[in-house]
Amino acid sequence: MATFNATKVSSAAALAVPGIGDGQGPKVISATFAGTAALALNDVIQSPVIQKGSVILDVMILVNDLDSNGAPAITLDVGYGGDPDYFIAASTVGQAGGVARASALTAEPLVLADNDTIDVLVKAGPATGVATPRVTITVLFMPPNA
Repeated sequence: MATFNATKVSSAAALAVPGIGDGQGPKVISATFAGTAALALNDVIQSPVIQKGSVILDVMILVNDLDSNGAPAITLDVGYGGDPDYFIAASTVGQAGGVARASALTAEPLVLADNDTIDVLVKAGPATGVATPRVTITVLFMPPNA
């Protein structure tokens, strides 16, 4: 198991609210992980840090084909530190590539209790992982006190 950071995670401005204006409207943050080795069971890809008190409204992931086997097995969960499949549970989007959006039964707007990341977890490993995985995480949220 490994934890990978999408772009912007280790940036000095990790807690800055993206976008222009006074921070009272919805914001979007997006980051991409471009790997150089196949993903494996229990690997985690983290989004940039989102501030405590922010309300997560929606989460989307865009992935390439992460499992080139004729009978692909990879599934992905998307959640946060408190619940690894809060937004997306056992998505098969990585079996052919595409977009997955918050669809789990628990995927209601979420107020973050702490500074946290949105995480993509490899719930079931690929039958044949691709050497160049690409995962983009996009989060729509309201900043604290918006």
